Amino acid sequence: MRFVTCAYVGVAAALAAASPAQAACEYGRVAELPVTMRGLRPTIVTKINGQDAVFIVDTGAFFSMISEDAAKTFGMKPSMGPAGLRIRGIGGSEAAAQVARAQEFVFAGRPYKSVEFLVGGRLGDNGTVGLLGQNILGAMDVEYDLANGYLRFFQAKGCDKANLAYWSAGKAVSRLPLKGGEGPVLTKVTTPAKIDGRQINVHWDSGASLSVLSRPAAARAGITANSDSVVAGGISYGIFGRGLETSLAPFGTFEIGDETITNTRLRVADIELQGGDMLLGADFFLSHRILVSRSQNKIYFTYNGGPVFRLDREARQVQAAVAPEESGSLKDPGPKTAGEFSLRGSASLARRDIAAAIADFSKAIALEPGEPRFYKERAMARLATGQPLPAMSDLAEVLKRKPGDVDALIARGALHLSVKEDAKARADFDAARRQAPNDHQIVLRIAGVYSAHDAFEPALQEYDRWLAARPNDPEVAGVLNERCWLRARLGKQLEAALADCDLALKRGGKNSAFMDSRGLVLLRLGRFGEAIRQYDAAIKAQPKHAWSLYGRGLAKLRAGDKAGGDADIAAALAIDRGVADEARRMGLTTDDPRVNAG
Repeated sequence: MRFVTCAYVGVAAALAAASPAQAACEYGRVAELPVTMRGLRPTIVTKINGQDAVFIVDTGAFFSMISEDAAKTFGMKPSMGPAGLRIRGIGGSEAAAQVARAQEFVFAGRPYKSVEFLVGGRLGDNGTVGLLGQNILGAMDVEYDLANGYLRFFQAKGCDKANLAYWSAGKAVSRLPLKGGEGPVLTKVTTPAKIDGRQINVHWDSGASLSVLSRPAAARAGITANSDSVVAGGISYGIFGRGLETSLAPFGTFEIGDETITNTRLRVADIELQGGDMLLGADFFLSHRILVSRSQNKIYFTYNGGPVFRLDREARQVQAAVAPEESGSLKDPGPKTAGEFSLRGSASLARRDIAAAIADFSKAIALEPGEPRFYKERAMARLATGQPLPAMSDLAEVLKRKPGDVDALIARGALHLSVKEDAKARADFDAARRQAPNDHQIVLRIAGVYSAHDAFEPALQEYDRWLAARPNDPEVAGVLNERCWLRARLGKQLEAALADCDLALKRGGKNSAFMDSRGLVLLRLGRFGEAIRQYDAAIKAQPKHAWSLYGRGLAKLRAGDKAGGDADIAAALAIDRGVADEARRMGLTTDDPRVNAG
């Protein structure tokens, strides 16, 4: 804990010292930082050693972290952390801590010298360099107003009994005690809640894109992976460790504070949480305005409206049982500047309120028509609603003002691919690569675009390029699996595909996605008995996965087990009717004896 405390003194204490002296209970705002939602990641811009550094705001991280690539870029040399300090992932994996020191870290506009960060893990995605954790967030009162695009720091004096949710006039406000709030810094934000009437503890984790319930907690509520209405949720990854099997499950009620969310769906995973049963993720943060009060050891929150969990098929009414109180003199005037409209628009886009996002981005453009970022944001919103021509027009405006914008080049390349303009797409992707030749994520993004448009050969070339350059990257197992799956889809290089899948399983663990890919390779190779056994293992891990059931059904049919094959195929179609069409496009049908088609 001494390590955490030292970092707090270096940054958060300096913020607190900047607050003016107060009398009675006047809630002093120390700093206000704009938060941009990158998908479901709340991000802020800082500086490390004079260069911009975009961090994910992560209330679930006990200490701030940075990726190995970013540490190298910023000239920060990693070294071993304090003796005995280990980092534990949500899947139970552990790693010895490495530490790197920034000579200068600019946070909230103020420079701080010799600030330490943990190093490593799966970090650096989507233009971010790491996580901003509780060693900075946990020392003061912090408001998470993600729906409006702001993170605010406060210092309280003489406010032990006051309602600190200053914005809550006319709203129902919930208050909950924080669990385990001893010490100078919160290391995690934990409160009680209930799922289908059963008591659980939730960790408030803005770094988790979606809220996740642990499988043991779901089982206590009577939900297992084999329960009715549960569907496969795929594989999720934490910062460390192997992939986690997830399911999407229905629940009657989720209760927290004075709110009750009814008839919702939650992601359930094999997560291990010390002292907790659930991660309350960015989806919940976006649907609420939240104040974590270190001074009172409480959390305040009000409901913003709309769906609480993004997996809901429609918005559910949140029932608030307590009337709001009058409080506070600080008012929320709403957006006025182009930047403020942009921040709110990015939050609306993350919440899938696309119309509101486009309206805000359009207002930002009207106020500052020369800023390329606003056109790019509107283009992404338009793409989310299937408006390719207006999106292409916006991307043209971006690239006219900023020809080297990587996101715009990749997005325009994807649009070119969608209309079979392969040469134009390739030119855009090559231009994106030239802008950041050392950014390995660009290669994976381009590979993903090719794969999504069924351009499997160029996708394979991108994966080849990435694997040759980064053989020891934490993402190697997942990329090997992607290459295995694409080769299996094409029905080519099947022995190489099998080697990819075998190595993925060795490096990344026996998760259902890797086993499903390997089952398809074995099916293509005509090794039906082995394919059946591999699919058995995949289905044991993920019982409701349509592809694994369909693949096992085909393998059983080829092996002469018509009853078993028909049963598996019927079960797959009951989950996803489209799986048969997808298999047919790959040359795999129930009435065609050929397996290695193509």
